[in-house]
Amino acid sequence: MTNKIFYLIFFGLILAMSRIIPHPPNFTPILASAIMAPMLIKDRWFGMFIPILAMFIADIIIGFHPYQLVIYLTIMTISMIAPMQKSFVWLSVFAVGSSVWFFITTNFAVWVAWDYYPKTIEGLIMCYTLAIPFFTNTLMSTCLFTGILAFLLKHVEIVNEKTSNIILITMHRYKLYRYR
Repeated sequence: MTNKIFYLIFFGLILAMSRIIPHPPNFTPILASAIMAPMLIKDRWFGMFIPILAMFIADIIIGFHPYQLVIYLTIMTISMIAPMQKSFVWLSVFAVGSSVWFFITTNFAVWVAWDYYPKTIEGLIMCYTLAIPFFTNTLMSTCLFTGILAFLLKHVEIVNEKTSNIILITMHRYKLYRYR
């Protein structure tokens, strides 16, 4: 567990801040982290927890909305089927596919939850059509941040190892850790 504390704190805070600071709509590394975290951490469940925790922290500050659960579940499904091995082809496919999946699920939820659009097929089409600019930002940011994380993967693992060693040494020094 201590070897994952760095990832939880580092990525959790960066991802939460990426949603809190001013940015173009839907231009965040959240979906990229949902794709990359399970592979980086080598654990699907813990990897899924990082973007969800970051979303929750940011949502406490910026506010919740009626289709929040849909967003969380969409991110969880992306993490659960994300590739566990580094393949730039699969990561590219997943970056595009995750953006499309997010677009489909969240805009359907907007259409269902809000009264902005009539509850007809024309209203649904209008909802998806007006969301295309947001999709562009989602697609660009997911591809960009997935690529950045894929290229930095080895360096992040080295930092995690060094951080984990410091944590373990500190825990041993202050007798906060016991062998079983």
